[in-house]
Amino acid sequence: MYVQTLDQWVSLAALLVCCGLALWRGGRPERIAGVTMILAWFATPLVQSASLTPGPQSGVFVVDVLLLLVLLALALSCDRWWPMAATGFQGVVTLTHMAAALDTQIAPRAYYIAGSLLSYLTMGALFLGARNAARRAKTSPGSGRRRLTII
Repeated sequence: MYVQTLDQWVSLAALLVCCGLALWRGGRPERIAGVTMILAWFATPLVQSASLTPGPQSGVFVVDVLLLLVLLALALSCDRWWPMAATGFQGVVTLTHMAAALDTQIAPRAYYIAGSLLSYLTMGALFLGARNAARRAKTSPGSGRRRLTII
């Protein structure tokens, strides 16, 4: 159900690497996004249409919109750059759903590939954000380096 094709295996591997790093080394925003992306990844097959008719998936659209809202809240509330990029990529994912719903001439394969490639970009933004958070934690004053304080 979850991992039947090569694309699904690659997606799961990317999810585990990106979200794993975010949960392990990231700050609060990275952890929130990591948990939300994991939940979205596992919720997507549960809400997919069971019919074999290709076309837009309203359940997947709802999951993607919810992920977009979480990323947008992070982009508006934290001082990091990566949520803005992730929100942009996820916004295009939701636009892809809307385009497929409005125009039935869009090939189902193109719809699927566009969503998949954009999800990798969203996860990539989180990965870079988590990597930067880990670097920031190493150089912060409480991480072992002593700062000279003048009273």
